[in-house]
Amino acid sequence: MKLFYEVGKGATSEPRCITVRLNGAEGDHNDVALVGKGLTYDTGGLNLKPTGYMEEMHLDKGGTCAVMGALHGALELDLKRNIVFVMALAENAIGNAVYKPGDIIQSLKGLTVEIGNTDAEGRLVLADAITHTCRQYRPAEVIDIATLTGSVMVALGEETAGLFSNDDKLAKDLIASGKETDEALWRMPIFEEHRETIKRDHADLNNCGKGKGADASNAAAFLERFLEKDPKTGKDPTWAHLDIAGTCINKTMGCTGFGTQTLLHHILKKDLKMLWPKISN
Repeated sequence: MKLFYEVGKGATSEPRCITVRLNGAEGDHNDVALVGKGLTYDTGGLNLKPTGYMEEMHLDKGGTCAVMGALHGALELDLKRNIVFVMALAENAIGNAVYKPGDIIQSLKGLTVEIGNTDAEGRLVLADAITHTCRQYRPAEVIDIATLTGSVMVALGEETAGLFSNDDKLAKDLIASGKETDEALWRMPIFEEHRETIKRDHADLNNCGKGKGADASNAAAFLERFLEKDPKTGKDPTWAHLDIAGTCINKTMGCTGFGTQTLLHHILKKDLKMLWPKISN
């Protein structure tokens, strides 16, 4: 998981990918995998963040925190489903051992990635974590969640998260769960222009687009490339990406916990009637 490792290799604490599999149902199938970006601190790397942005970067682990919250809820409710919870933890530090702009790094999937900006690190961590999850657990559905881009805040503000997906039904289900839990989601596009702008001649991909706009969509197009097909079906899992940069990190409140309730509602809503006595208590 070289992309993941490079982001965190300059820190005192080595990067860690922590996985918990909830065996709530019979069989070895996995219904859903939740993958959270967990940047315990994000300096921006050599593309250093300026004063006014750096100070809140201990909150860049909001995606992993949402996954941990959903795990806690699923355990308390004794959920009868097989669910994989993946927490991708690293610190994007600075120093003489860190990765640099212009480096070309091979991902777990085998795709090579040129580093356009070390502050676009979350998509590197998630890329390898998504591939690992698909390869190891073959989930029917993958949902990743991350405080990923400032671009999504420009588009949607601080009360609505961006939703990207390769499946219309999954997108609608997540939006419905968001409405039920007062966590607003708005579906955003991945067009061919977003897929094209991250391609390069001397590497398969760059972690940034060629222009300054649409970084939230460019990042989603990047993550999309790291899904892996199920060898039995020959198909990618259904997938959604939640960009919670605007909704999770709040300058006055700190970390809001955005996403925890949406994820938990989504994974348990088939059993809501059965679980209602536990929830109400």
